[in-house]
Order: sequence, then C-alpha cells, then structure tokens
Amino acid sequence: MNRFATLFFFLLSFCSYKSYAQLGFCTGSKGEPIFTENFGNGTNYGPALPTGTTNYNFVVGNPNDGSYTLYYRTNLYSTWHYSLDHTPDATNGVNGKALIVNANASTTGDFYKRIVTGLCINTTFEFSAWVMNVYNPGSGFCGASEIPINVRFEIWNDTETVLLGSGDTGNIMGTASPLWQQFALVFTTGSETSVVLKMKNNGVGGCGNDLAIDDIEFRACGELTTVTSPPLTGQTYQACSNEIPLSLTFQAATTGVLPHFYQWQSSNDGTTWTDISGETSSTYTASAISSATYIRTKVAQDAANLNNSFCSTISNVFTVSFQNSPAVAVSDGNFEICGSDPFPTLSVTANAGSGVNWYDSPSGGNLLLSNSTTFIPTAAGIFYAETFDLSSNCVSDTRTPVSLTIVPLATATISATTPICSGNSTNVTFNGTPNAEVTYTIEGGSDQFITLNGSGTASLTTPVLNTPITYSIVSVASPVSASCNQLVSDSVTITVNQPPTATISGGQSLCSGANGTIQFVGTPNAIVYYEVNSGPIQSIVLNAIGERTVTISNITTTTVVTLTDVETIGINGCSQSINQSTTFTVVQSPTATLSVNTTSVCAGDTVTLTFTGTPNSQVTYNENSGVNQTIDLDASGTAVITTSAINSTTVYQLVSVELVQSPFCFQTINDVETITINPVPVATFSGNIDYCSGETIAILLSSNLTGTTFSWTVNQNGVAGATSDSGDQINQLLSATNDGTVTYTVTPFNNGCAGSPIIIVVNVYAIPTPTLTDGAICLLSGNTAAQPYLLDSGLDISTHSFVWYFENNLIPMANDSTYEANQIGEYGVVVTNLISGCVSPLETALVVESVLGESLLIEQSEAFSENPTITVTVVGGEGPFYYQLDDFGFQTSNVFTNVAPGFHTITVVDDSSCTNLTETATIINYPKFFTPNGDGLNDTWNISGVDGTSLIYIFDRYGKLIKQISPLGTGWDGTYNGQPVFSSDYWFTIDFAENGVPKTFKSHFSLKR
Repeated sequence: MNRFATLFFFLLSFCSYKSYAQLGFCTGSKGEPIFTENFGNGTNYGPALPTGTTNYNFVVGNPNDGSYTLYYRTNLYSTWHYSLDHTPDATNGVNGKALIVNANASTTGDFYKRIVTGLCINTTFEFSAWVMNVYNPGSGFCGASEIPINVRFEIWNDTETVLLGSGDTGNIMGTASPLWQQFALVFTTGSETSVVLKMKNNGVGGCGNDLAIDDIEFRACGELTTVTSPPLTGQTYQACSNEIPLSLTFQAATTGVLPHFYQWQSSNDGTTWTDISGETSSTYTASAISSATYIRTKVAQDAANLNNSFCSTISNVFTVSFQNSPAVAVSDGNFEICGSDPFPTLSVTANAGSGVNWYDSPSGGNLLLSNSTTFIPTAAGIFYAETFDLSSNCVSDTRTPVSLTIVPLATATISATTPICSGNSTNVTFNGTPNAEVTYTIEGGSDQFITLNGSGTASLTTPVLNTPITYSIVSVASPVSASCNQLVSDSVTITVNQPPTATISGGQSLCSGANGTIQFVGTPNAIVYYEVNSGPIQSIVLNAIGERTVTISNITTTTVVTLTDVETIGINGCSQSINQSTTFTVVQSPTATLSVNTTSVCAGDTVTLTFTGTPNSQVTYNENSGVNQTIDLDASGTAVITTSAINSTTVYQLVSVELVQSPFCFQTINDVETITINPVPVATFSGNIDYCSGETIAILLSSNLTGTTFSWTVNQNGVAGATSDSGDQINQLLSATNDGTVTYTVTPFNNGCAGSPIIIVVNVYAIPTPTLTDGAICLLSGNTAAQPYLLDSGLDISTHSFVWYFENNLIPMANDSTYEANQIGEYGVVVTNLISGCVSPLETALVVESVLGESLLIEQSEAFSENPTITVTVVGGEGPFYYQLDDFGFQTSNVFTNVAPGFHTITVVDDSSCTNLTETATIINYPKFFTPNGDGLNDTWNISGVDGTSLIYIFDRYGKLIKQISPLGTGWDGTYNGQPVFSSDYWFTIDFAENGVPKTFKSHFSLKR
C-alpha cells in the first residue's frame, strides 16, 4: 500500500484537516524524530544557519536587535542569564549550541523556518522546541518595562498560502534563574505531503524579548501503544541468573478500534534497535533471554509503513535484566565444645545486600532460622547456611556447612605429704579421669604436663626443698580431644621450716639535701642489725609481716647502709650472718639555655631552636606565653627543633629544666628569644591564555608588594618556543604541530622572601594542515568526461569548517572536507578548526585532463616456447602506461618475457590514475625437474595451462609407459605401481589444442631425489 494513499487513521488523534490549535503535546505514542535541530556544538560562534532558515541577521558575537548567533552559553550580555544549551552532552557532545536571538523590536520575523517533505497524508504530527527567556530580571536593567518573549508556532502548506496549524507560547517573563520550557504544536495533514514549519516572533518591541531556542523536533504522533508482559506488572522485570534461559511473552495494546501492524524490536543497550524477524503480531514470545534485553514495537496502520518514521510510532520500552546469584556465604568456622559448655553461636559472612537462611540439609530440608548470619543450635550436628539477595530474593547456588561437636569433660585432684624439713623431698600424687592429660604449675610458674594411667593415677617426686612450695592443677584435657580442656582449681602446699632471712633496699639517687628511706624485709618478728657509713651497729625488730623502714635525713654526700645479721626470737630461733648494703648518691641541679639560628625571617619560614644544658634533662618552654611544651636533651646536652611556619612576631621563652629520671631534680630558668617577620609577596597575572600556533603570548605579572620580581620555569607539552626566564611580562612566540599546552610556574621574590608559585597554563592550538594532491579529470576517447577528480583535504568535517576556491575565486556552497573538480585549473581550500578557531593558509592543487585507455589486446608466444612471452597493447588513452604481471611491480615495457606457465593477470594503469584495465593470459609450459622427497616443495610433476581434456603420457628412457595423467589431477608423484622410481630423465608426450588446432608435444624432464 502506498504511504501517501494510506488513510493513516491511528495518527489522526481526532483532529480534523486544517484545524487550528493552540499549543499542546502528543498524548499518544510518538515516532522516531523526522528531524532534530540541536545547532551543533563547539566554543566558537556560528556557523550561520542555511539561507532561508531565518530572516534574522547572523553575527559573530553578541547579537543586537534583529540579529542572532549560535553559541554554547547564553550570557552574551551581563543582563542575560548564564545557561548552557538544552541538548544533553550524551546526544550532542560537550559545549552544545543553542539559537540565541535578540528579537526585533519592529517586526514579527521568522526565528526558524524549515521545509519537511515526504509526509503521509491524513497524519498527525508534533512540532516541538525548547525555549528560554534569557533576560535576567534580577539585573534590574528593564525594570517594570520588561517585554516578555512570545513565540508563535505555525505550519503552512508547501506554497505558504494555507495555514495548517498555529499556536503561541503566551507571554513568558524573565525568571529568577535560567528556565528551559518545551512547547509543541500538534496538527494533522490533509492531502499535504510537504509542509513549512515556522517559529515566529509574537512579542512586541522594547526592553527584553530576548530568547534562546534548542532541540527543535518534528515527529509522527499516533494512538498510545503500551507493551506489557502479563502476569508481570509494570514495564521492567528483574530475574535471577539461575532462571536463565528465561521465556517471556510480551503484548502490545494500542488505543482505538482500527487494526494495527506491528514490528517487534530488541536492543542490548536501549539505544541501537534491531527488528526481530517474523515478529509482526501484537504478541511476541522471547524463549531464551540470557542477558539484559530491551523490547519495544513499531506500530503502523499499514505494514508497508512500519519502516517509515513519517508514518509509524514506537511503544514504550520493556526492560528485562538479571540479578546474579549472591555469593556463597563463607563459614566463620566449625565449633567443638566441651561437656556442659553453653551452645556457641555459629556464623557465616555474607556480602553486603545478602541475607542468610539456615537449614538442616545441604538442599531442601527444614528451615531452621531465616534472615540471620548467626544461628545457635540446641544439639550437635551439621547446619547449612544459604544466602539470598535482600532486594531480589535470588538464592546462592550452594549452601555452606557449619558443624558443632560436643566432647565430655575430664577431672583430676592433687595431694602430697607436708610439712617437711629444709633439705628433704616428698611425693605429689594426681588422681582423675583415666588417660587424661593434667596441666599443673609449681609456684605459679610455667605450665607442666603429666598423663594419668589407665587407672586414673600419676605421681612425681619433688626436688630437695629449702623453702615452702605449692603445686597447683590448672586444667585437665580430655583424652578424646585435647582442645576440650577443663579448668580445675586444686593445689597442695608443702611447708618447709627455714632459718630467718632479711634484705635491705632503698638506695637511690637523690637531689642534694633530700631524705633517704631504707626498707628491711625478712622473717616476721626477727631482729636485724645494720651500720651507716661503717659507723656503730644499730638494730630494729621486724613487724608481724616481716617489714620495717628507717629514715636518714639531709643527705648531702654519698651514704652507704650495710645489713650485717638477722636472728629470730624464741627457743626455736636461729640466726644468719648477712652482708648486704644499699647506697644513696647525690645529684646536682640541672641547667639549660636557648639560642636561635636567626631572629628575622620571611612570613611562612621556620627557625631552628637550639637547647643546651644538662645531658638527658627535660626543658620546659613556651611560645608567646602559650601552653608550656617540653623537649629532652640528648646525652651531649643538646636538642634542636625546627618550628612550624611563622607568620607574625614570635617570642620563645625557657621556663624550667628537670632531670627526666630519678631523682627528677628541678630548676626554674628565664631565657628569651624573639623572632620578627618580613612580608611575603603574592603573585597574580592577567592576559589571554588561548593562542594559535605562531602567535606571541602576552601575560602581565603583578604582586601585592612594590618592588617584587618574578622568575618562571616552563613545562611544554607538544609546544615549542617556551623558555624559563624572569621579568614582569611573559612574551614568547609559541608553536605547535598538534594542540598542546605550556605550564608556566611563576615565583615572586621580595626582600629575600619567595612567595608561593602560581601556575599559568597556556593552551596552544595547532593550525589546521589540509593536504591536496594534484590530479586529473578522466576523459573518454571522444573527450567526454568519464569521472571528475575528487579533492580531499584529509581533515574531519565534524571538527573543521571548509571554504573552497577555484582560480582564487570563492566556490559558493562548497563547505565539505572534499570537493569534486569538473574543470581544469587550480583549486584551493582554507580550513578553520571549529574548536580553536585557528585558520590554515590556502592549500592548492592543480587539476588537468587525461584520456583513459579503453581496452587491452593480449598477444602471447606459442605453447612450450623456450622464452614464453606476453605482449600488451592498450586501445585508446594518452599514456604513458605502466604494466604489471600478477602481483609483481609495474614496468614501462609492454612486453613480459620468461613468463612462468599457468594463468596470469595483466594490469595497466597511467600517470593520471584514469586508466585501470585488467586482462588474463595462459602460458603453457612444463617443469624441467621435480623432487618427490615429501618436503612439500616440487613433490609432484604436471603441466598447467592446457585444456582439461588433454592427455599426458610419461615414459622412462627406454620407452616404457610409466604413468598417464591429466592436467586437472594432482600430477605424477615419482612412483611406478606404488614404488619410488630412480632419479633419472623421463620423457613425456602431450596431446592438446592451441587456438583450435590439435597438436602433440614431446620432451623430457628430470626426477631428483
């Protein structure tokens, strides 16, 4: 069915032909855009719209009344909003442009006009655009006199004599912030197949009425088509990966009563769509979905229109995605417990977003606990954890086992004979669970081990004892599992009667004049005897716990106290001579001083503080009377620190010095150092940072301090000409083959102080370099043109604009990266980089005429010639010609000699590339030898290039027939009746036809092994 004859009723949307309507949007399904105007992208102005698109004047820069431009931002005046274009970067790239218009105060001119052809009759379409009032009322420029924008949408027949539809946006005042708004006009064609779309100024003159337009679209509008997949709800479905392959049935429902035709489509990314072959009904079943898939359908009233975006619409998109099975839980470990220990908490670790269910079987079984990574069992056994996704409920492929084992407890007791006399030993006995391992200690020392026998008994003998000793059981390990270890509290103390003892302690280093305290410790109630500095013997009785102290006052010199004897009181008392002493040494008070490496620094610099004094002492100081700080002097009596950055006058003051170890002697000190500050310069710069290759940059350097000097270093990235230097201006000629940058690191200096460097990045854009090649227009023998010559600049039209010249005259409407030359003469092109705006010099090429060759005549020598030759003659053409045999190089001679036997291809070309002719030829000859040794080279012998009906007979030198072969076969392999023949000469005859004449040829060849 012809699309122009189809009454495309489902697109009518109940609108009558030539009806007029105010603005509104399509309420049904829409087709693919018939066109979308987004005005391109880039950071330069323009280019101008094609002639007839608007009756406003194009300007490069800020548009005045009655002018427009194309630009990537809208704040071309300070009273206009700053906004980027409306088109998403993913659609049009970064720095997309919009049409920016300063509406004319005295005319309702066309902002935008476009002719659309090839439309279907009786079809509804939507004409839409995004509009923004760029005036910012917050600037106060217009005040109460602000004029709103008002855009009128019109659709005319192709002669612009009948208005088919219209509507306006109404007055749109400036907003506090940039606001893009979309408007649309829905209309229905009658018999028209071409229309004229217009967007017109419907506002009045005055302050304001300035606007931006973007993303103009024109598309078909039809009845609403919705794709679902019952019994699922919604338009998305997420399945689990273990459901693969997935089968779903999709249904398309279209409003209205008329019949519809469908073409189902699928996509892997939601952007690129592919028709599903044969799926043209209202339902479609996808039986093997295994990855993310997008489904939609095209809809038309006529099957012939399904691939016509002018006459078809598109449904919503149904999305199918898959959720991976969650990772298997990781066991946190199996448990083994002892006897009546409390049941432990079994646990596993699951990934974030996963829950855990516990079962009593590796598959199926009973659910024990849901949605918990932990589980407390009530008996021994193996328990299984299964993960599930918290959002999709997809479960893991396997379950994780976690086990619990219960081991019985073991027991033990200890006993011994006590008390004993000093110098004797005794037995210690253990009783408990047979074969259990007992851990015990002697006097709380390290663990020792003994194993009970089968009757549950074990014993040991103590060493000779002179003091009481205690044996204690720590734990008992089960003979079933050593990890099941029960703590046991049982001990026995063996008492040993001993002579009295005493010790003396307390000697230490003291500050001069301090008191010293002596401690005596020994047998309770014993008497101890001592002397001070070898003076008279003195005594003191220890108390009931065997302790006493003695104080020695005002120690100024080294003092030694010596313990001489100890004795007990009573009929069983005893004594013991002892020679122990303790010494008091006297330490003098410490000292300290402070010095600095400089007392005047630049702001942000540091200074070095040097503390000198008593070795290993601790000095206390403060900064600007702030919180006290401390520093330790080393063994040489020195400590050095570097301050943090100093930005104001700072005073460092010593407070005290103290020994950091006993006896901690202390002294107050007053020592001060004051640091003053020199100011630090701050650098700034002004000037352009974007240049084309070959331009001289101009960057002015300045500072907050008079007298500041500047120096800089450079880092070139694809740029030449930048050098490190000094001064208050950077003026350097830069060049670049490709776009590059120069990074200048500028450091200010003032009064010996260096300020923080600033980074200046200068962009250097390469000059476009088009390349044109001289060529020729090819002519037939009658001097009629066979083909023009294509001039190719070698540059990308998406990133460059092009202006072509012929004999130094501008060629109108020639703005592609290539140009077809139909006249002889000099052509030229000038190229502008759309991003940088850099312009190339004129690149030229000379185009001449050349007559091409029309055919080839091939002459070749007779079959089996000693020097096979092919002679080529070109019919027509001017030459000079170049001749090629097969894949060998071209030659100027038209004769090929010593040509190998077989089929050959002859190619002829000329200087101008106009002639390119090909013919074939066949050379009949035979190999002079072959080597059937199985190495894959010359293993068989045959004659090529003759007719397949020819017969070849091979004889030995005595005339015996060895083999009959065909040129179409594999040839002779050097055997007779399956056995290899000797190396020798062999003869052959061949019956063949040459130019229709039967012939016989006879010769010989060699077989070599």
